[in-house]
Amino acid sequence: MPRSNNLEIYYKLFRLVLEDPWIMPKKISEYFGKTGRGRAPSTWLRHLSNMYRKGISRNPWIGIKPHSDYLIRIFFCRKEDDSNTYNTFLDLHKEKKITYVMFLSGRDFLVASPSSDIDLRRFGLTVEFKSYLYTPIYTEPKGWNKSFDECLANLVNSNFEKGTLERFAEKKLDWNSKDWEIYRFMQSNIRKKWLHLARHVGLSLSTARNHFFSHILPECYQAHYFFPKGYDYYSKMVLRVRTKCEIALVKNLELLPCTSYVFPLQNEITVTLFHEDENGVLGSLEKMKEIGALRDYLLYTPIAYGY
Repeated sequence: MPRSNNLEIYYKLFRLVLEDPWIMPKKISEYFGKTGRGRAPSTWLRHLSNMYRKGISRNPWIGIKPHSDYLIRIFFCRKEDDSNTYNTFLDLHKEKKITYVMFLSGRDFLVASPSSDIDLRRFGLTVEFKSYLYTPIYTEPKGWNKSFDECLANLVNSNFEKGTLERFAEKKLDWNSKDWEIYRFMQSNIRKKWLHLARHVGLSLSTARNHFFSHILPECYQAHYFFPKGYDYYSKMVLRVRTKCEIALVKNLELLPCTSYVFPLQNEITVTLFHEDENGVLGSLEKMKEIGALRDYLLYTPIAYGY
């Protein structure tokens, strides 16, 4: 785990990138103070690189918001037999119509696809539940400097007012081939150098950058992460949650140490939770169900995933 003073620096860097993904080292240096030893722009660039290298944060990326002509479909599936389940995961990962797959546990899989004609039966899967995916939410953790048990207690003792998340699709996406080329290049890391984008798509630097900001970014959501002890340190849990307190639940998940991924489906939400104590999480979920914060939930312990 990073030293406490470094962790505070990393969290401030995460917040700066969250507010401005394209912030330059000079601006970071100005935020922390213009003068003094260890405050040169190169110092903050090194801190930023270390934060990503240690998995405390990850490069910010983008995904396409729901549009009338582009909707991601989520499928919770079960393999019809228990043979070669990992090979099934690998086959799903290779399928071009699938944008994301998670091997949940046992014979269960989560599959995401924008294709309306994908046939999962040829992989030996039975679809048990399907839904459109609406704009995902990546929480900004406020409990980054607290113990996991303390954060869980704060979560359970929070207010849970009724209120559901908005679910809507934007107008037609209507991108051309150049738009898709720019999106695919920038998708995995929106901090890529503009010069590299320009060379990749065959445009001038200013044209490529301006096109990204005017045509691509407005149609996308951004994903930012923070994991105080590093991404690989934490165990993961996938929850399917039914609740009348969706807005409050998402807000209260910010009390945890790590970013949580929230995926609004048509009548429920799916949450990827990063934790240090499985029993503690299970006990907290039951308490939240007792007080009416949750109506019901299912949970999985994911084994593997792939884009």
